[in-house]
Amino acid sequence: MKVADIMTASVHTISSERSVAFASEKMNEWKIGSLIVVDHGEVQGILTSRDIRSSHPNRIVADAMTPAPVSVKPDDDIWHVHSLLQTHEIERILVMENGEMKGLVTREEIMRKLSESMDAHTGLYRAPYIRYVGEELLKQERPFHLIFVDINDFGKINKKYGHPFGDDVIRLLSQKLASLMDEKNDYLCRYAGDEFIMISLAGEERVNHCLQAMTKPLVVDQVEVSVAVGYVNGWEEPHFFACSLRDLIRKASLLSSLHKRCKEEGSANPQENQPVQEGMSLITEWT
Repeated sequence: MKVADIMTASVHTISSERSVAFASEKMNEWKIGSLIVVDHGEVQGILTSRDIRSSHPNRIVADAMTPAPVSVKPDDDIWHVHSLLQTHEIERILVMENGEMKGLVTREEIMRKLSESMDAHTGLYRAPYIRYVGEELLKQERPFHLIFVDINDFGKINKKYGHPFGDDVIRLLSQKLASLMDEKNDYLCRYAGDEFIMISLAGEERVNHCLQAMTKPLVVDQVEVSVAVGYVNGWEEPHFFACSLRDLIRKASLLSSLHKRCKEEGSANPQENQPVQEGMSLITEWT
């Protein structure tokens, strides 16, 4: 989803020499939360309701506005806009192209649109979210940990205990995974069905702690449920940045499958049965 698909093209403007009181009147009249400050056809800043409240009404807009406002392009991804809004702690962002103002995007509109990418059952974002995060990190050549989590024997669980019980398992596992997250360094999604993906920028010690916690059994109504975990370490994987995110997810997924297979065969270490590709990691302790 691109910015152009959700931006508001109709934007109210004001010149920098007008008074804050005049700006406040216009914002109340038009029932809007901001005005774009434009002089001689060029954007000078943005005046928000927050700026109005913190300024004396007799001051001019130039003194109260936020200069050099954060902006995005119409073809930017809305996940990128969401990240900027969080980083700068702002409620709206200008849409600019070749120095020309094209519109405005608000946090409210971004969150409304992103809610369509949220899994209603778990409250986690779905696969498009993690794809955006991973692809952006690869573009920036920032290594990361990719963790693929898959519930063991989920089909059998549904058949033996019923689908409502299976829904409880999915929901409680998502809560467990979310509780392990650090909001500054971790990104989590329900990838598909009973599969979850976490991308982490945290240090290896903390990631290892999370991995060990993930492999501990989840007890749901006195039934123990275990997971298989595939793990790719971006700091150790050869040619990490030559891989696509799809390739990395595939590798982690295959490692989780190997985990399951070794568990069924009773091996304590998957490397005893089948070699793991160089640079890849796999949790070797599970229930």
